[in-house]
Amino acid sequence: MALLDFFRSREYLAKLSHLKSLLAVVMADGKIEDAEMASLAIIMNREGLSNSDLERCMKRPDSIEFVAPSSENIRLNYIRDMVRVMAIDGNIDKNELLVCKLVAHQLGYRHEITEAMILEMIAELKQ
Repeated sequence: MALLDFFRSREYLAKLSHLKSLLAVVMADGKIEDAEMASLAIIMNREGLSNSDLERCMKRPDSIEFVAPSSENIRLNYIRDMVRVMAIDGNIDKNELLVCKLVAHQLGYRHEITEAMILEMIAELKQ
């Protein structure tokens, strides 16, 4: 954790952690698509994150600790964001799905339900 992070809110740290997770999903298939980056930009704007936050996630990911949001609703929205980013290019790579499941587990969801939950979200996106 960076020294300045001690002075930042838990909410900001959860958002930064979310961005790090989204970037992990984007990079899981070994290539970064323009559509994925555009989707990240939309999420960053919604969350009030800057390009310097993205740069930190890319250059110093180890400086960002995982922080789960305190709200169940926000945790679900974070998983939906990951699913959107994962599916935006029309191809869901097995490594992207694995990262999404791992983050869902870190957010407090049991392994037994994460795959079904993610698959349901993918189906909703296709509609």
